[in-house]
Amino acid sequence: MRADASGSRYLTRTGAERRAALQVVGIQALIALGVTALAALVGGQKAAISALAGGTVAAVATLFFVFALFRHPEGTSAGRVAWGFFLGQGLKVAVTIGLLYVAFRVPQVAPGALLAGYAATYMAYWFMPRRLASRWR
Repeated sequence: MRADASGSRYLTRTGAERRAALQVVGIQALIALGVTALAALVGGQKAAISALAGGTVAAVATLFFVFALFRHPEGTSAGRVAWGFFLGQGLKVAVTIGLLYVAFRVPQVAPGALLAGYAATYMAYWFMPRRLASRWR
């Protein structure tokens, strides 16, 4: 975080992008909770727990991507940033596959609710309008 001549604090561009990416994860978590509530109303406790598990898989995978992408400080070379992107994407896929594998191995899981929670949460950032977080604190 930096300050201008007047003493007002603001985020660097990378800091603002990091904040925006973490906001996406926060919105994914809210969507996961909403899908869980809907699943509870429609399908009961088993469906709700399964939907929450699916939403958690999507949000955790996105969080891994964000941490890998923004692990370098401001001014890092484009090559290192690109490597962070590809590493993050690889981690996201690996975490998703691993957690879904574990979730589907649980005998009490409702597969439809699990996939609905995952899909709704995962697609959240596809439909969010593209906007940067404010750089001013």
